[in-house]
Order: sequence, then C-alpha cells, then structure tokens
Amino acid sequence: MAQGVKRWYLSGLQTDERRMSILTIRSAKPADLAAIEEIEKRCFSAMRRSSHRALKHSLKSPTQSVWVASGRIDGKPQVAGAMVLHHHRLSIRIYSLAVLPTFRGSGVGRRLVNRAIKLAHKTDRTSITLEADRRNKVLTGWYETFGFQTYRVLKDYYSPGRHAVRMMRLIVKPALKGGRVCGRS
Repeated sequence: MAQGVKRWYLSGLQTDERRMSILTIRSAKPADLAAIEEIEKRCFSAMRRSSHRALKHSLKSPTQSVWVASGRIDGKPQVAGAMVLHHHRLSIRIYSLAVLPTFRGSGVGRRLVNRAIKLAHKTDRTSITLEADRRNKVLTGWYETFGFQTYRVLKDYYSPGRHAVRMMRLIVKPALKGGRVCGRS
C-alpha cells in the first residue's frame, strides 16, 4: 500500500455508499479539482464555497494540503469527500471539510478529520483550528467528539447576523518513558 494512503471498508450503508466497498483517504491531485468543486457546490452555499481559483491554488500551495476520500462505485472512481488544510508554523487549520450528502453518516468526515489530527501529530503542530456556523449545533457537537472546543465567537463571520465559532483541538504529545533527561540520572 502506498505511503500515506489508508483504506477503509464501508459496510451496512444505504444508497450509493453501499456500492462503494473501499474508501481511500489520499492527498488530492490536480485531476481531482472538478470533483472537489462539485463537492463544494453540493455542500456549501455560493457565498461559502471556495472558488475554482482558490481550490487550484490550494492544490499547488506549499502551505496548504487538500485531501480526498475516494473509492469506486460500480467500478467507477468516485470522490465522496474533501478537506482543505492550511499549515501554519504551530497549527493546522481545517479550512474546508465537505462530504457529499449521500455519504454523510458513513464515517467519511470522521476519517478526514482523523487524517488532519494524525498529520498534526506527525508534523509537531500544537493545535488544529477551524470555524463552524454557530447555529449548526449538530456540526459543532460533532467536532466536539474529536476534542475540539469553542474558544471564540466570530460576529458576522458569514454575513450580518450569521456568526461563527472558532474551535480548537490541542495536540498533546505523549510523555517520554524512561531514560535520562538533561544529563541527569
């Protein structure tokens, strides 16, 4: 299996996702741009979705990464979800995370968030941040299941009267076991 690629088997799912037997979380390629744009179009209002230009930039940027959850439905490739990450010196920001409606509830979003958490650990970041619609209690509650906590309200973030919350998950490094520290025994 290629490095950085995880395969997940979906079972017990209802519509299209039942026919998608293997789900792969992988780094997006330029060839995925149209599928990512379609996901953004189907998941976000026009005011909230990323433009073609912004997504194209994200795919090429050294400070961003784009991840897709892909598999095959009836033998045809299908992208079920996408995530755009912004990499800062000490943190990773989940800029965008979207899963096609027919795949919601199947674990696609959970696997994408877990990829961001794993990447933060691997690259020694101290936190992961994101913004979410304050009114969407289901979404903010879902992020809380990963350990995210609200630490700021962003007034009028989406539009007048449409506030967002900024959420953060701290990345805790495991303590070292045994051995000498700072030359002492």
